[in-house]
Amino acid sequence: MPQPENPGASVELAVIINSFNRRNLLEKAISALLPALRELPFGAAVFVFEAGSTDGSLEFLEQWARENPRDTLHLVRPAPGEDTSFSAGVNAACTAASSRYPTVRWLFLYETDNWIAGPEPLLHARNLLVAQPGLAAAGFTVRRHDGARAGYGVRFPTVASFVAGQNLTAALKLDRPNASVRQRTGEFEWFTCDVVFTSPLLIRREAWEASGGIDAQMFPFSDSDLDWAWRCAHLGWGMAVIETDAVVHDNLAVASAWSANRVVDLHRSRMRLLKRHRGAWIGIVKPLLFARHAVESLLLARSAGRDDAGRKKLEKRIEMRRTVWRDYQA
Repeated sequence: MPQPENPGASVELAVIINSFNRRNLLEKAISALLPALRELPFGAAVFVFEAGSTDGSLEFLEQWARENPRDTLHLVRPAPGEDTSFSAGVNAACTAASSRYPTVRWLFLYETDNWIAGPEPLLHARNLLVAQPGLAAAGFTVRRHDGARAGYGVRFPTVASFVAGQNLTAALKLDRPNASVRQRTGEFEWFTCDVVFTSPLLIRREAWEASGGIDAQMFPFSDSDLDWAWRCAHLGWGMAVIETDAVVHDNLAVASAWSANRVVDLHRSRMRLLKRHRGAWIGIVKPLLFARHAVESLLLARSAGRDDAGRKKLEKRIEMRRTVWRDYQA
C-alpha cells in the first residue's frame, strides 16, 4: 500500500471500513470518502479490513491505491482462521490504525453503505467532540440516496420492546430515539441520543480505548453498536447526532452476507444485551417470547406454501421457537 506523501506527517483521523463482498457499495463509499479526506486541514488515513471478499473488492482497493498514490489507504487482512465478523474487523482495523499512527485522535467508523458529500460533516463532528469532552462519539442525521431520512439511532432497548418484537415495537415507536433538546455549536445543530449507529460515526480515541472497543465475542454482528454505546454510558460518556443532509446510509437493497440469519442473530444478541445491561432476570420472559414466535409461525404458515420468502421466514420462526429456551443458541 502507498505511504503518505510525508511519512512523518501527523495523522489525526483514521477511517475504519469493514469490507466483505459488496463491491458496488464499496466503490460509492470510497469514491466519496477519499476526495473529502483530501480537503481536511489535518492528516487522515483509511484502514480497510478486507474479510475475504471474492467479488473484486480487494482488486478495486488495490487499483485505487495504485492510481491515487497520495491517498493513505491501508489494507488489514485476517490471518487464516482469524475471526472475520463485523465487530472483529472493526477492532482489528482500529488497533492497526492506533499502532501505525500514534497521533490518531479520532476513529471514523464508515461502512460500505455510507456516502459523504464532502469534508464538512467530518469537520463538524471533530469540532463538536473538541468542544464537548463528555461525548464519546458523534454521528449524523443520515438519509438515503433518494433523499428520504434513514435511522440514525435508538434509545436503549427495554424488555417490553424485546417481547413485543420488531414489528410491534416499530408500530408503537417503542424504540424511537430519545433525542435531547437541540443545541448549536458554530454553524451546525446537534443533540444527544442513547445509541448512535456506526453508519457512520466519529469516535474519540480515548473513549474507544476506555471501553475496550466492540465486544466481538458477544456481539459479532447484531447489537454491537448498542452494547458499545451502553458500556460508554456506564463510563459516563454521551453520544451526539449532528443535523446534516450531507451523509448517506443506504445499502441500495444489497444485503450483507449475514442477512440470511439476521432475525435469529438479532434475537440471540438482544437476549445477551438485555441480560448484560438490564439484568439476568429477563430470562423469565422466555414463555412470552415462545408465544410470540408461535403466533408468528401460524401467521407465516398461511403463505409459506406459495411464497419462498415466507417459507424462509417460517423456518426462522420455528428455529427461534425451538431455541428460545437456550437463549437462541443452536
